[in-house]
Amino acid sequence: MMKQTMVVGGVALAALLCGCAGPKAREVQLDQRAMSAAIEPQDVRRTVEKMVDSMLADREFIAEYVAGKPVLDIGPLQNRSTMHLDMQSITDSIRTKLIRSRKFRFMDRATSATDLQFMNDQALNGMTDPSKAVAAGQQSAAQLYLYGALTEMRQQVDGVTDRYFKFTLNMKDIASGEIAWTDEQEIRKQQTKATLGF
Repeated sequence: MMKQTMVVGGVALAALLCGCAGPKAREVQLDQRAMSAAIEPQDVRRTVEKMVDSMLADREFIAEYVAGKPVLDIGPLQNRSTMHLDMQSITDSIRTKLIRSRKFRFMDRATSATDLQFMNDQALNGMTDPSKAVAAGQQSAAQLYLYGALTEMRQQVDGVTDRYFKFTLNMKDIASGEIAWTDEQEIRKQQTKATLGF
């Protein structure tokens, strides 16, 4: 009887341990259905693609401003929504897609102390051809500047949360101060408050 009780106890313990296994992970498709009324990864990806595609499809803008492969600087998008988003990551995605278009050259404003030290070493160590050494003051100046923002409107009525987001991008001609191109993309999400059913 004691042996039978121990066997039953062991089986119960094994079942309990199997049921208490650690968390399970799985790969999720980028285009999965909406999980909430918040901005989700697929929303950001689609928005970036649509806005950059819109810019590159604007023939007048391309003909007037992009024919000579101008130097472009991009400012981090501003977050005017209530959500906590990595706006630098979104900005990086826009830059990456534009770089891949091969229609622009890009500024990197983050000239570091290492960069300056490298230029000084080239000029002073006597090992570099002076005519080929990179000197300070030769970096490209931006001709165009891309900037934008994410805004949000939110309302809640009868248990339904309605959130409207808008991404806006503007391209500024630095020399003239004129806005050379602009576009916006809208995202609207709704979420119904869960109800208990009996």
